[in-house]
Amino acid sequence: MVKGLKAFIVMAVLAWTVIPIRAWAQDSLADSVLPKDHLLENLPWLSDDGKIESKGLFDFEDVRGLNQRDLVLIYRQSVPVSDLDKPHSQTLAVCFYDPTQKKYIKNFTDDGGPILWVKVYTDPEKRHVFLLSQRDDLKGNQVIRGYAYLAGTLKQVLEVASPQLYASVTASQVLCSAKEAPKDSASAEHTFSWDETQSQFVDKMVVASAGTWSGSSIRVATPVPTAVPAAAIAAAASTPSAPAVVSAPKKQGKGWWDEPLDAQASLTKLKTELVPARIQANKIVQLGQEATAFFNEVHKTGIAKKDFASMRATYYAAVAQAILDKGDKKGAAFYVKTAMSFQADNPDALAVQAKLK
Repeated sequence: MVKGLKAFIVMAVLAWTVIPIRAWAQDSLADSVLPKDHLLENLPWLSDDGKIESKGLFDFEDVRGLNQRDLVLIYRQSVPVSDLDKPHSQTLAVCFYDPTQKKYIKNFTDDGGPILWVKVYTDPEKRHVFLLSQRDDLKGNQVIRGYAYLAGTLKQVLEVASPQLYASVTASQVLCSAKEAPKDSASAEHTFSWDETQSQFVDKMVVASAGTWSGSSIRVATPVPTAVPAAAIAAAASTPSAPAVVSAPKKQGKGWWDEPLDAQASLTKLKTELVPARIQANKIVQLGQEATAFFNEVHKTGIAKKDFASMRATYYAAVAQAILDKGDKKGAAFYVKTAMSFQADNPDALAVQAKLK
């Protein structure tokens, strides 16, 4: 009887201990990576047998294939309880642990409508780890996007869209159909396999290009290289400029910025060239990847925390302005709020905010 009572007490103490620790972990992670006034949402994971299962509010996955515990989570802007079931945007985020700062740093985000499922898996040759997700785009379509850790950053390697979209993920292929979940490649409308030479998923059934529709209702978009569009380069070349100043030659860096890195000059380029071009072309995911890579490089320079926050705020204010130029006040308001979460008195953010009143 005494032994049984002791066992019961030990189990009760352990239960009391584990629950607060789990809650504390959630709060700690939320404080380090969540924007203000945002909520974590359950992660809907796609299992190997095609079922959608919840793993809770966050999970640790080796997204980069480096045997690291990368943090994967989904969050949304806070709203009244009565509005929780209304259509809303969600952000899928991946965070890498920074041993210097001893905390997780948000490295990748993908914004859009509600996420239906997320999956992380490794290709048969164990060369790459892929992050896949399917979501509604709030415009009548469902979209599947795929990402892989290439050249030090998560890059988009797959995009498929259709008003109705079903998918099955095998060890070597992503099978898609607009009618029903494909059982195998024979019943799929599109079969995507990883092409190492192109560093992306390729549809073996059709020859598809960005922005075109294939024979079915499924749109297959080829990921666009993260380079400044030729049109933007031509436009810049035709713009009158001040007399050239002789300076040390620069070379193209591993991103869209020049080396050696001039943070302020590159921020201006990001704000005035890349942001308007990407938003106008509805390539906000690509823009987010380019901005994240840039800010990662800036962070390595040892920039002061206050100055870094100011640069982030300026970037998000530029995104808000570009979205407002397209007539989307709600989207602009979201990014203004994000900008001001980094720097409340950022002049660019305040200017856009004034236009929203």
